[in-house]
Amino acid sequence: MSRLFEMETFLVVVEAGSFTAAADRLGVTKSYASKLVARLEDRLGARLLQRTTRQLKLTEVGRSYYERCSEAMRALSEAEAEATELQTSPQGRLRISLPSAFAIRHLAGPIAEFKTRYPALTIEAVLLDRKVDILAEGFDLAVRIGDLQDSSLIARKLASVDRAICASPSYLLRRGTPQKPADLIEHDCLLYAYHAVPTTWRFHGPSGETTVEVSGHMVSNHGELLVEAACQGLGLVFCPLFLTAHELRAGRLLRVLPAWRAPLAISAVFPNARHIPAKVRLFVDFLVSHFAHPCWADCD
Repeated sequence: MSRLFEMETFLVVVEAGSFTAAADRLGVTKSYASKLVARLEDRLGARLLQRTTRQLKLTEVGRSYYERCSEAMRALSEAEAEATELQTSPQGRLRISLPSAFAIRHLAGPIAEFKTRYPALTIEAVLLDRKVDILAEGFDLAVRIGDLQDSSLIARKLASVDRAICASPSYLLRRGTPQKPADLIEHDCLLYAYHAVPTTWRFHGPSGETTVEVSGHMVSNHGELLVEAACQGLGLVFCPLFLTAHELRAGRLLRVLPAWRAPLAISAVFPNARHIPAKVRLFVDFLVSHFAHPCWADCD
């Protein structure tokens, strides 16, 4: 730091034309400014300024050093300005990991709107239903649904959603409507492969938490496929309401056991850093605002 201040003092002395004027600009005493330049000359082993009672004059070495230092200080100023700008106006690439079904149904529009607001930003949206290592895989942030376990990340809640049991009217007419969780054992259940145990369904209800071991003849790693299978009458689906809200409003699906539910949090997670990049901060703020009143809330 002292070497940089010595160099800066030398530049200001040259530009101001005197130690007195330079000291005023730097907020130091004249003697201290003179001492800094003298220390710089001693360290370099070269005379940079010819001092007289009336003026200062650069030596040949001093002129060359001044030109190089001026370039270095300009580069430093540009770097600081660029860093400040990047903190306030998002630029570059924003690489985000998104759960596929949720992204297709509920994030495509918001991402497009955010990109329109910030045209200098390039967005790379990677749809993955596995938990990514944000730092190791080069992501700026991820949207996750459910419990968060990585305490090294910053998490902001975007919304809440319930996992609910749904079935088509035709299926319920054919097989009957379950009246209690235990009735699910007698039904065809559509299983989501990425659940820790696909055949174990857990709910919170009037009597507390209940676990039911279910079975079925269809399993998939994609929620939308299971929702459509339920609409076609193939069985009961247990999934977040953001996947079934449209079908519930249209009457293609009906809620089953509505008093029993499994709440989930939808969160944005990103690396813990002293300075959160503007592109991350603004995007997360945008999502928080967008999901303040989620479109599936009326199906709750």
